[in-house]
Amino acid sequence: MNGRTLKEKFKEFEVFGNLDRDFFGIKTDSRLIQNGDLFVALRGENFDGHEFIADAVKRGAVGVIVENDLEFDKDILVIKASDSREAFAKISSFFYGDPSKRLNIIGITGTMGKTTIAYLLYRLFNFLGVPSGFIGTIGIGIKDKFSLTDLDPPTTPFPFDLHRYLKTMSDDGVKYVFMEVSSHGIKDKRIYGINFKRKILGTMGVDHIDYHKSIEDYLNTKVSFFEGFESPILNGNSLFIDRFIEVSKDPIFYGDDVKFDYSFQNLKNHGLSISFEVYESGTLLGTIDLPILGRYNAYNFLAVISYAMLEGASFSKIKEFAKTASVPGRMEIYTFKGIKVVIDYAHNAEEIENVLESVKGNGNHLIVVFGAVGTSEKEKRIAMGRAVSKFADFCVITSDDPRGRNVDEIIKDLTFSVSI
Repeated sequence: MNGRTLKEKFKEFEVFGNLDRDFFGIKTDSRLIQNGDLFVALRGENFDGHEFIADAVKRGAVGVIVENDLEFDKDILVIKASDSREAFAKISSFFYGDPSKRLNIIGITGTMGKTTIAYLLYRLFNFLGVPSGFIGTIGIGIKDKFSLTDLDPPTTPFPFDLHRYLKTMSDDGVKYVFMEVSSHGIKDKRIYGINFKRKILGTMGVDHIDYHKSIEDYLNTKVSFFEGFESPILNGNSLFIDRFIEVSKDPIFYGDDVKFDYSFQNLKNHGLSISFEVYESGTLLGTIDLPILGRYNAYNFLAVISYAMLEGASFSKIKEFAKTASVPGRMEIYTFKGIKVVIDYAHNAEEIENVLESVKGNGNHLIVVFGAVGTSEKEKRIAMGRAVSKFADFCVITSDDPRGRNVDEIIKDLTFSVSI
C-alpha cells in the first residue's frame, strides 16, 4: 500500500510527500522500526512521538503519521491528521481490508472477568460448531488453535496488530470474535471504528489509576464504551452499574437477582468446583456444574450463558460444555503429592480477596506466592499486601514484571501492610 492509495481513500487527512512510497507495517515505537514501516507519532503522558520522528526515519521508516506541522524530506510520505490515534486505527483497518466488517465482534470489558468471559465464550461457540476467535490478555485463539501470547500492549493490541489478527481470523472462516476491551484500549482509541455486534460488562471495580490518574477518568472511559449502544449485557450487581444504565439503550441484565433477565441462585462450593441454579426472567432453566472456584466465576459464567442464549444456544448444550470449562491461568487447579496448587491472575486487592476467599474454603492452610507489576501505583501494592494478609497463613513475595522499576521498592510496598 502507498500514499497515493491513502490520499484517494482518506479525504480527511493531508497526505503529501512521496506518495509512491510503499509501506508494509505501522509502529508506534521508533526503536522497533524496520525498513518499509510507517511511524505513528502519538502523544502520551510522558513522551511525544513527534520527538522521535528523526530516529524512526533513520531506522528505515518510509513515512509518518503526525498531528504537528513539521518540515520533512520530500522523499518521506506524510499523513497529517487532527488525531493520530484515529488515523492509526483507520489506516490499519484499511490496510487489512476492513476485516471487522466481515466478523461478528463481541467486546467484553470491566475491571474483573474480561478474560474468563471472553475465553469461555470463544470455547463455547467452537464447542457449538460456530467457528470463533479470541483476542485477550492470555493470547490469541483461532477456532481450535490457541496460542499463549504476551500481547504488547496487553489485553487490547494496537490497531495494526489488532486488524492483522482479525484479517487472519476472517480468512480462516471465523464467524465470531470474542475480544477483551481494556480501559487503555478504549482511551487510546485502539478499537476506533470497530462495529461491535454486542458489548458485555463484567464486574467493575477500581484499577489502572496509574494510567487514568483518577477514579472518575477510569470510570468515564469504561462508560464511554457503552454510550448509545443498544442491548448491551450488563452485570446488574456491579459497582457503578447506574452509570452504565444511564448511557445504554435497553440493557440486558445478569446477576444474583431473579428479577434480572438471567440470574443464579443457590450457589454451592464443592471443594474443587461450584454449582448454581440458572434462571431466565425468573424461570428455572436448570443447574450448572462448573469446575472453577469462586462466586465471582458464577457471575462470569452467567455472562457467558446470557450471550449464548441470546444467540440461540440451548441451555442443555451450555450445561454440557460447563462440565469441562477452564481458562489458562485462571483458577487452574493441580494436585501434587496431596497438595492443591491453584494458579490464578489477580492484579489488585479486590481480585486477590476474591481468589483467596474462594481457595481458603473450609480452613485450608494457605500459602500465597504473589508480586506486583512495576507500573502499578504504590497505594495499590500496599492494598494487595493487606488483602493477602486477610487469608494467607504464609506468603512469598516475588518479582512480577518490574517493567524497569526498582524491584526492591516494589517488594517493600507489598510487605508494608503484610501482617501474617
